[in-house]
Amino acid sequence: MRNKFGLGTSFLVTTLAVSSLLNVTFVAQAQLPPVSSVIYVDPVNGLNATDAGTSAKPHKTITDALSQAKSGTVIQLAPGNYSNESFPILLKPGVTLRGDESSRGERVVISGGGDYISGVFAKQNITIFADKDTTIEGVTVTNTNERGTGVWVESTNPTIKNSTFTNNARDGVFVTGAGNPRIENNQFLRNSANGISITKKSKGEIRNNLFQNNGFGLAIGHTSTPSLTENQIVQNKDGIVISESAKPLVRKNTIQNNIRDGVVLIHEALPDLGTSNNPGGNVIANNGRYNFHNATKNNTMFDVTTTDTPDPSQTADLSAGDPNIALLKKWELTPVACDSGSEIVTIIMSRRQYCITPHPDLTAKRYQYNQATGNLKALADSPRPTSSRSRGGL
Repeated sequence: MRNKFGLGTSFLVTTLAVSSLLNVTFVAQAQLPPVSSVIYVDPVNGLNATDAGTSAKPHKTITDALSQAKSGTVIQLAPGNYSNESFPILLKPGVTLRGDESSRGERVVISGGGDYISGVFAKQNITIFADKDTTIEGVTVTNTNERGTGVWVESTNPTIKNSTFTNNARDGVFVTGAGNPRIENNQFLRNSANGISITKKSKGEIRNNLFQNNGFGLAIGHTSTPSLTENQIVQNKDGIVISESAKPLVRKNTIQNNIRDGVVLIHEALPDLGTSNNPGGNVIANNGRYNFHNATKNNTMFDVTTTDTPDPSQTADLSAGDPNIALLKKWELTPVACDSGSEIVTIIMSRRQYCITPHPDLTAKRYQYNQATGNLKALADSPRPTSSRSRGGL
């Protein structure tokens, strides 16, 4: 049948069907989230004005850009030193502060700090307050003020990534209250107190960061339960200090070459460092004094893998009053000079090489002492059948 326009009914039905599909498509598009707005800032060429914020006419300060920002806004920072801000910088919920992620903010430096009244820790001096659902990425943060902290996280859930926290007088990042941040792929360098402090009831995921040349790499206290995964924690005064009733989950971290201790437990700290059924995979090695210093009253057998390499120049001096010599004698072992020429068994303790006369309980040639468990573990390269013997349960 043909209608008055000369078109068959089959064509009309087809047209209506296509129109129906188009209507459905338009509805679906209307449900898509809006594209984030971008506000540009340039501390050198910018201008604080009501019509600023475009790439051609950027703001001069983060402070001015924040006055126009709302949830979903990206504040894009040009290279430069952002020191003429109204500190602390209070990020609005849902706002992203973005510099250059590829260089971890090498040329996008936010330096300075101001007074902030914390609901948990009273008056503080901080550079940035990270509010709910905020993101900080690709910047360098420095606060050299007395007790200056780079980023303060208090009962919020920011993402902090691909950035550098350096030369802060106190902490690079401080997490408190019920904070639950995601902190990944950052550098924490030369912060006087700690790279990161985590306190109170905080959680959070701390993944794939570098902690180097800080006071403590991380300080974890109160009842906090963060997850620490695949971090490099090297050349700090101490690697990780866990105190009070904190119970962090610690997996696949490298904790080595710290000046004093690798991992320190005090008070009632009870970290999850892994079990035989669920290995922690942490490498805790070559730290100056102890790889693992358990100063608690808890005798839990932590899964602590150490891979100390003995330093040939640090062979034990039998006449020097070495406490490890005293420990060997307590176990009724007989220390001897390693170059005595007679048959010996070698034990690695605190990176030093100790030699003893053969003992019937020790069936291997070389052992590693694990201070956390009080065990001697036969090394895999030992030519004789291996075993693991407890010596004193220290």
